[in-house]
Amino acid sequence: MSKAFTTLVQSSPSRPSHLRRSNARGLLRLLRQYNPCSKADLVRLSGLSAPTVSSGVAHLESLGLVESMGDGESSGGRPPGLLRFNAGHGLVAAADIGGTRLRMMLADLNGTVLSSWSTTMLRNQKTPQAVCALIHGGLQSMCRETQTSMKKILHLTAGAPGITNVAEGLVLSAPNLSDWVQVPLRDMLQQKTGIPVIVENDINLAAVGERWCGAAKNVDNFVFIALGTGVGAGIFVRGQLHHGAQWCAGEIGYFGVRGEKKDVMKVRQTGQLERVIGGIGIEEYWRKLLKRSGRSLDNEFAKLRASQIFDLAREGDSLAGEVITYTAVLLADAIADIALLLNPEIVVLGGGVGSHAELCRHTEEIIRRHEFAQPQLRSSALGTQAQLIGAVSMSVNAAEAYLVL
Repeated sequence: MSKAFTTLVQSSPSRPSHLRRSNARGLLRLLRQYNPCSKADLVRLSGLSAPTVSSGVAHLESLGLVESMGDGESSGGRPPGLLRFNAGHGLVAAADIGGTRLRMMLADLNGTVLSSWSTTMLRNQKTPQAVCALIHGGLQSMCRETQTSMKKILHLTAGAPGITNVAEGLVLSAPNLSDWVQVPLRDMLQQKTGIPVIVENDINLAAVGERWCGAAKNVDNFVFIALGTGVGAGIFVRGQLHHGAQWCAGEIGYFGVRGEKKDVMKVRQTGQLERVIGGIGIEEYWRKLLKRSGRSLDNEFAKLRASQIFDLAREGDSLAGEVITYTAVLLADAIADIALLLNPEIVVLGGGVGSHAELCRHTEEIIRRHEFAQPQLRSSALGTQAQLIGAVSMSVNAAEAYLVL
């Protein structure tokens, strides 16, 4: 019998209606996991009696959550009737609030993406109220594209670029946005959209995505590090996201930098490490080297983005090589500190800057010089979609509570 299913049944209230709903939820979970399967399969997987399974399946069918697929293959007797989860019964939504862009997805209850939407946020569109309005508009746009109603959206997960109290849905600090301190984003979004909402740190969502179907699939102990405009980490310990006592676990952008005096950490300011090896810091260091070498700052070279500088390093440009070496040294320092504290099995590097193959190669070379605390380094398998895919995954799991009532 499934351990999770056994726990669910044992913890259920004793009243028959509650027990029936608990049985139905457990059967639905198994059906989603082993989709498609027969009633006999569900009896074997759940350990429940055949009449109980039949009653539970009938309840799920009445709710529109289960569909018949006809007969399966016979093993000698009567062919079994196959059942499948109706993933189109409802929808889930995901939102990734970046420093300059808002990106969204709409998916079915299997996590299959049906529609995507994004927009560049103007300066006056970065306040909490304006972002909530943009998210509501994005939901409406995706529903129009898929010719469906917003009433079918069962859950929304939104990723915020800062310290986030998930239990209360508060964004405590997001220094890359305007006026984002102690923002009750969950309540604001629920009031605006009428949809149940989870608010989570965006890097944590990327870690969830990588564990669901990416570079850390089914790995229980790992750290996801994102380098882009910002720098942060999502931490999985024993298969669970680790938030910390004050919700700031993984805010490695505030790590110190070797050779520099440690800053006092402030919620309205970006951290020291982020300022140096975030995208903007890398580009500033590149221009500093160009100026020191006597190269002109009036040409296209001075306008290169961080990933383009790393491309140049791969092609053999000496100054670009200096930039990527400096970045890799500081990144390897951060990974070494994390490895000594948490000893993760793997570290996944992601984000628009962090997932660059040349940076991964240089960083791994430095880490391999140590005799221990050497996590395996992997590049993100999901790229810039990791946050949204993680948000979809979280909403798919959360929506289960709204399916069987």
